[in-house]
Amino acid sequence: MDKKELFKKYWFIGVVAIALLIFVGIYAADAYKNREIVVNNKQTDGKYVAYSLDGEDVYADDLYASLYESSGLSQAVVAFERAIFNEGYETTDEMKTNASNSAASILSRYSEDYVLESLKAMGYTNGIDDLNQYYIDAQKQEKLIKDYVSANTDTYLKDSIGTNGRLIYHILVMCDTTPVTDENDNVIGYEANPTDEQKEKLAQIQEALADENNTFEYVAYMYSDDSSKSNGGYIGVINEENKGNYDMVFANTSLQLNEGEVSEPIVSQFGYHIIKNAATTNESFLNDYYFLSSLESTYPNMAIKAIMEKGKELGFEIKNEDLKAKIEAQLEEEE
Repeated sequence: MDKKELFKKYWFIGVVAIALLIFVGIYAADAYKNREIVVNNKQTDGKYVAYSLDGEDVYADDLYASLYESSGLSQAVVAFERAIFNEGYETTDEMKTNASNSAASILSRYSEDYVLESLKAMGYTNGIDDLNQYYIDAQKQEKLIKDYVSANTDTYLKDSIGTNGRLIYHILVMCDTTPVTDENDNVIGYEANPTDEQKEKLAQIQEALADENNTFEYVAYMYSDDSSKSNGGYIGVINEENKGNYDMVFANTSLQLNEGEVSEPIVSQFGYHIIKNAATTNESFLNDYYFLSSLESTYPNMAIKAIMEKGKELGFEIKNEDLKAKIEAQLEEEE
């Protein structure tokens, strides 16, 4: 049986309770709020009736055309995710503002046609207004994942943060350095040999950091000589277990910083560094975009587990194993 016939036959035992929005969201979204929806498995003129809306039958054939002929299971998956997000989390004014700002930023950089095609590929097919919805959904998914990781810290955070872990960002002014050694010729540090231009650049960075209107990440992006500048100077977690992978002076300075603290310029073998410790607590780590992204890369099944667990908590249930397998496979592809 191909996926078309499978979907048409088993739609009515697929997802129960609020997950009915898998189907409703594709057709009407907000227009169907507060209207009576009845699910059944009757046939009319040989067609499966997916559900009745205010007494009017909606056929499985029509649902198939919407679900599969445009972008496959992706629409069903997005609707499934959105049903969980919307049932589990309120859409706040802050979310709306953030979504609006993100949408405006994207539209200022890319053509509307390109954005529409990208949205369609992800299962959002209601036009450009779906861009705001996409960013609202993204914020809800982020909150869902944070809640899930917070409830499973031993699985996801213990090893990722490690002993005395610090979440490190830095700014580099590259210059020549000379090793400083002890009486046994062990390197114990470095002495900088900057040019006048490099000294001036370091002074400009310190001045920019002193301006409360600038974030550390912005200054890193504008001035750092390190490739991490594109991510605001993000390095990642430095802890007792991995400190040997970094320059000795850099690692030791990082591990001595309190959360939110920014170091004075220090000298490593590469030049001057100004280092920021962005997090030491679980909550602060999870509030960092780059750390959360790296966590999802490390644990590629984390998002799907979080979504499915939240669905169970809210009373969602996928009855048909074939449909469940297809939805889970699609969600894993999106990771």
